[in-house]
Amino acid sequence: MKWHHWVGIGSVVVGIIMVGAIAPGVSQHYPYYNNSFSWGQTGRDGRPGRDGRSGGSAQNQTIITDGTARTFDLKGGDGEPGTDGEYGEAARCSSYWRRPEHNIRGADGGDGGRGGNGGNGGDGADVTIFYQQPQDLRLIFIDNRGGEGGLEGRGGYGGRGCGCPYSSWVVETCRLEEVASNNPEEKPRKEERCTQQRYYCTPGRNGRNAPDGNPGRNGTPGTVTLIQNLTAIPTDNPNTTISLAALERSGTTLSKNIWRSPTGLRSKLASGSQIPDTYREYVELFTAPIQLVWAADQLQTAFNQAQFSLSLGDSRQLAVQQSGEAWLDYTVQPQGNGFQIQVNRAMEADEATQLIRQGLRGTGRDLTFSILDLGPRSDWLDTQFMVTYRTRNPTPQFREGYTYETRYSGRLSPEAVQQIGSEYQLRLGDLPLAQEYFQSGMVVDLEITAERRFGEHQTQQVIQWRGALP
Repeated sequence: MKWHHWVGIGSVVVGIIMVGAIAPGVSQHYPYYNNSFSWGQTGRDGRPGRDGRSGGSAQNQTIITDGTARTFDLKGGDGEPGTDGEYGEAARCSSYWRRPEHNIRGADGGDGGRGGNGGNGGDGADVTIFYQQPQDLRLIFIDNRGGEGGLEGRGGYGGRGCGCPYSSWVVETCRLEEVASNNPEEKPRKEERCTQQRYYCTPGRNGRNAPDGNPGRNGTPGTVTLIQNLTAIPTDNPNTTISLAALERSGTTLSKNIWRSPTGLRSKLASGSQIPDTYREYVELFTAPIQLVWAADQLQTAFNQAQFSLSLGDSRQLAVQQSGEAWLDYTVQPQGNGFQIQVNRAMEADEATQLIRQGLRGTGRDLTFSILDLGPRSDWLDTQFMVTYRTRNPTPQFREGYTYETRYSGRLSPEAVQQIGSEYQLRLGDLPLAQEYFQSGMVVDLEITAERRFGEHQTQQVIQWRGALP
């Protein structure tokens, strides 16, 4: 298809050429030509759906049976459904379509609105039942399920974009040009010169379909606790912190409520009860007297300020943690219905950090580094060593001076450490390094970290040495 424009030269105008924009008259009568590159008006996006409200959780309930039939609706509330998202609006397109002298693109349709999320279901109530006779439980009907989550809202569909009545068209522009004759006596004649240009239309994009919302989460069912032959849960005291002196002098007593978690609850309550089959059942108040026995050779009064943190567990076990400046080596043993803590050895914490360097001995693969323990407990302490071995680069840097490069950093094997009384000899020559790094006169930087343990206690001490190898 062709569209013609005519243009005259000189004082006579045969036609009008339109280039680069829609003529003003067309824009006024056809407002859907928004600019020179698109036509139609983009559709609005659909609004998202509203999220559903969550259901309320049921209030926890305590029941004391009295031999009468009773019903308890303790179910969590259901979540509300989310609403659907709106459809995207279709693009508004011109019913009359003119072929301009440029490529055009149709307006896009609006995107659909996302569906609303379903509301979460509320949690069921936790129920505690005090009873005397097992048959009393058969008169109690309970529904403590969690509420159901609300359904998700549907996502809206996208609106349609503007299509193209024509995929392409040709605009022919012609001019009358004066052509001089070879005969000077003849007047110049007018000849028509025409050019053709093809333009294209791209249809607008349809709006995107929106996703559905997420369904609401179902509420959690409530728990059921059964307590027989009591009207209240006893108060327990499962934790305490006490000094060594007080524990040795008068001891202490801890108590803890013991529970178990059997199955078969549905067979115990009224038929049709909507409850979990696993329940919690009270067993007893476990009471444990605790005593301390001092069996160490050291004088007890020097360690009276040491602290013990004591805690009874669900399995009737005693957890012990000792703190303070003293380091105690102790054992915990059952004694009757309680426990006995026996202290076998005692030392001060600072006695584990009295290591001093003695220096290097030997050469090459026989190179050793000696460390002396000035403390009195070398034979009690489990001591391991970490070594970082650096060598000095031969050429100094302009600003930093001499720099050191790490050749090894890691833990020394037990075979590389020899303890003779209070002295530790570290066989550095056993490190997996080339022989050149043990040459006499090489400047090295050593960082040795001693890790020392005694019972449940541990500490670290760092020893550094820098100098030339012998």
